[in-house]
Amino acid sequence: MIVRHISNYLYIFYSFVFALNVVHVFWNNSTLYTIIGILGIVMLAISFPRSDRVFKILGMVLLVAGAFFFFSSETTFQEIPSFFAGNIGLLFLLSMLPWMNSVVKAGRYNKLLQSLLGSNAKGLGSLYVRSEVTMVSLAAFLNLSSATISQDLLKEQLKDVKTKVKNSFILMATLRGYSLALLWSPLEILLATSIFITGANYLEVLPWMLLIAVLGISMDSLMGKMMFRKYGMEAPPSLEKGTGKSRNKLVQFIVALVLFLSVVVFLGNVIQLDFLFAVTVSIFPFAFTWAVLVKRRRSFLHVGWPTWKWKTNHLSNFIVLLLSLSFLTETLNASPYLKYLQDPLIALEGSPLLIMLFIQAAFLVMTLLGVHPLATMGIFGGVSELLIGTFPEVTLTILLSACAIATVPSAPYGLIVTITSVALRMNPYQIVLRNLPYSILLGFLGIGISLLTLLVY
Repeated sequence: MIVRHISNYLYIFYSFVFALNVVHVFWNNSTLYTIIGILGIVMLAISFPRSDRVFKILGMVLLVAGAFFFFSSETTFQEIPSFFAGNIGLLFLLSMLPWMNSVVKAGRYNKLLQSLLGSNAKGLGSLYVRSEVTMVSLAAFLNLSSATISQDLLKEQLKDVKTKVKNSFILMATLRGYSLALLWSPLEILLATSIFITGANYLEVLPWMLLIAVLGISMDSLMGKMMFRKYGMEAPPSLEKGTGKSRNKLVQFIVALVLFLSVVVFLGNVIQLDFLFAVTVSIFPFAFTWAVLVKRRRSFLHVGWPTWKWKTNHLSNFIVLLLSLSFLTETLNASPYLKYLQDPLIALEGSPLLIMLFIQAAFLVMTLLGVHPLATMGIFGGVSELLIGTFPEVTLTILLSACAIATVPSAPYGLIVTITSVALRMNPYQIVLRNLPYSILLGFLGIGISLLTLLVY
């Protein structure tokens, strides 16, 4: 009972660690960094028993592998705390994300998706295109809630369609649309991590990621339209109202998105802040200002405060994954065994296409085995110097983020797939099999654009 009571206030301790990390950004002090690492170890110890079984196993594997690399290196025990400090910034970003989702809920933009999807469509083919484009447009801010809202609406809208067809339609349109939004969203942790690893400029990466998203939408919308064109549907009359109001909301939403991207770019390019840090520190001030402008300040705080506390208290899975991964990455870099991971890439030196295919295959295989793409990203982060020596920073960022995000609809233990499997009462691997061809094609598309950037950089 006492333990449960204390766990309700973990957000205070975590926030203190995040605050120290903010201080370290502006005051690069080795002692402070060590203190952050020690507190990171405490966070890990607290979170391990509270994390899900999959993350416990993954965290243990990462820690054991990290310990092996540590003992094979010449590093000292005094250096261990600093090995756990590297990914505190990523945890800080994850902690702040609920504030953006809260302003979306407070401003009732989550109902926008319902209105846009609810309009009358001539058949499943045209509805598929609309569903995917709507998901891509709004999931950048609504994140997971866009998928759950759209799935609930589509289940109601397609209730007279055969179950097999309905389920295929929903899992394809929502999961694929969701992944296409992640490609360019500054709030996506995989994109932020790839930029964190390479040090690339987000403004240079953004046009290429938007190009992948546009090509991905065109490719999958065409395939979906052809696949479902023979099926008809009848939209409920009640869903056809409020189109004008929805358009106004959509304009507000797009303007807010553009302004947020502008703030992040300003902080990164003019103030010279790190991209990950710029996104993190922009979220709350921007969300609060947005809520004030749309006269939803009280609702924003009413929704946001308890949501933020709950989400921060329940960061256990990500704490276990990211801090264990930080330890592994640091010890791997100091270990002589690093060359064994470098050998396949060195063997492929001079063949950028083969290296790209190797990276895509690694993300896909590891994801199917249940390893989170963040963990695979961290492994490639361990050989980032070698990769940056092979590819320009922008190219490598596009490659890592596109290949990682492409696996999201096909991750059997991923959160979005789990949510969908529960909603549709399907085995996660049935969802994976349906989306696997898409993941492979989107990965190839990312590789194609990465190759194109080699002509520019």
